[in-house]
Amino acid sequence: MSQPVHRLYEFGPYRLDPVQQLVSEGERRIPLTPKAYQTLLVLVEAQGRVVAKDELLQKVWPDTFVEEATLAQNVFTLRKQLENDREAIYIETVPKRGYRFVAPVRVEGPPALQELRKPVSPLTQGNSRTWSRLLGLVGVMVLVVAVAFFLFRFGNSKIRTKPSGRMMLVVLPVQNLTGNAAQEYLVDGITEEVIANLGSTYPPRLGVIARTSSMAYKGTKKTVQDIGKELHVDYVLESSLRESSGQMRFTAQLIRVQDQTHVWAHSYDYPVKDVLSLQGELARAVAAEIPIGLPAQNLARLSSAQAVQPQAYDAYLRGRFFWNKRTAPALNTARTYFQQAIEIDPNFALGYAGLSDCYQVMVNVSQITPTDGFSLARAAALKALELNNQLAEAHTSLASIKGDVDWDWEGSEAEYKKALELNPNNSNTHHWYGDFLAGIGRFDESEAEIRKAQELDPLAPVLSVTLAQLYCRTGRCELGVEQLKKALEIYPDFTEAHEALAEIYAHLGRHDESMDELKKAGRLPEGHAMLLSGYAAARAGRRQDALNALHEFENDPKYVHQHMYLAVLYAALGDKDKAFARLDSARQGHDPFMAYFRADFKLEALQSDPRYAELCRRIKMPQ
Repeated sequence: MSQPVHRLYEFGPYRLDPVQQLVSEGERRIPLTPKAYQTLLVLVEAQGRVVAKDELLQKVWPDTFVEEATLAQNVFTLRKQLENDREAIYIETVPKRGYRFVAPVRVEGPPALQELRKPVSPLTQGNSRTWSRLLGLVGVMVLVVAVAFFLFRFGNSKIRTKPSGRMMLVVLPVQNLTGNAAQEYLVDGITEEVIANLGSTYPPRLGVIARTSSMAYKGTKKTVQDIGKELHVDYVLESSLRESSGQMRFTAQLIRVQDQTHVWAHSYDYPVKDVLSLQGELARAVAAEIPIGLPAQNLARLSSAQAVQPQAYDAYLRGRFFWNKRTAPALNTARTYFQQAIEIDPNFALGYAGLSDCYQVMVNVSQITPTDGFSLARAAALKALELNNQLAEAHTSLASIKGDVDWDWEGSEAEYKKALELNPNNSNTHHWYGDFLAGIGRFDESEAEIRKAQELDPLAPVLSVTLAQLYCRTGRCELGVEQLKKALEIYPDFTEAHEALAEIYAHLGRHDESMDELKKAGRLPEGHAMLLSGYAAARAGRRQDALNALHEFENDPKYVHQHMYLAVLYAALGDKDKAFARLDSARQGHDPFMAYFRADFKLEALQSDPRYAELCRRIKMPQ
């Protein structure tokens, strides 16, 4: 019997091998699902000819009813993997008809094989249909074998997890294929909630990258391999959302980074109002596929959707969408949506947790007074916990309030620990707990928590800022500079990083560099620029410039109660008496920033003074 002819197709930088069912670019294998590969093969073999949608559906899914949306998703996947196809230089959509492969195709093999590029005759179509069905069967067999191998290798071997004992997963932003930009809040909300669901599934064995780092890849053209290397993850979850006549089609695929194997893929059809069920089902399916030895009870918990009114949950997702923007107008909008959510469903615990977070950030950006903001935040957090005591986000909110406002250090730490017990994969909790630990002087533990937060959210620039400030507080300012420069390579316009770098340069006496960073920082909260310029001048020995800044600051009615800022300026000028007087005024006014004065390297010149320890004692801070 003669051997089958081994032909290869080449187009652009890519090579398609039908025998090995492989598409490659040089040494790099292009990760494709079996159906995406078969779709590409049919189009390449018919190069230059319009392949009708019905023909593609029959060849790729023989004897199976599949909607056109599935075919469109396959073509979308192909265009995404063929990175230069943004302008359809490979696959052209022919409206109302089908698709055409328009790029030149080179065929390696005997000259007679060039005939394959001609239009297919009815007889050849029949043979092609038989070949397609065989190819489909082979694809299914390959998939079954791959899954079996996956389960065998990771389910029974001793190398089930990394040395750290945890697999790492990133949930990439859900792609909005609804054609409606107004649905961005929904896809972003689903992304965030799936991250939260998976993050709380089995934290000892599964770590999930946090939202900030995940969202950095929204609309990315980077490959799974590139993302895996940048985030140090083992798995990537890709997904997309379509909507039609009140139905959502959610398509997801789980990819193992090591060999870019598509471990699992599935489509879900749900009514729009049933988004909660979708998230729980997706999290359950993904968790079941990753070899972490997931206990049955954990898996079962994921399958049970919360009893929430759909309109309330929709308002909550809209609230989170705007809350994540962190601007004053967006925070006002977020607050309105969170309030709508709890008006619709007064028993919706997440709505109250969102409202609590909203008020706290509004305080941080000086949009609401600390007295009003924290009072409202506390009430919302307590209500959330009254409705659901297992809500990690609410425990985190309450922990922050107990520390910043009540100076209840033991109570605050207990709430942080409870939140981490419920969800150790919450990078925000690790971050805030790290801040808390630095504030009470436990710097080594603080650094450990910030590093845990970075493991879960490696691209979050605010964590680099926090770590850099901690480095400087513990005498490692040059490491802080290095940390901030790395963050600015990724986010060159991140104001907080420029501001922190300006502070550290000022602390090191590098006035000109500090001023350069201050110019790059853009618009800072009121008083920050004046404070930093005065501090930099004082540290550089430019006493008169520092005194001018101090005088301007002290005589501006807007800053009359900014005792912490004034304490920093007096400390830099060497006037300890006035610095401690301002700190005591901050204590009497119950300034929330007093919770962190021990972590502020700009005040370290005061540490050796006995009044420093006395101040700690007065606010009952652990020694």
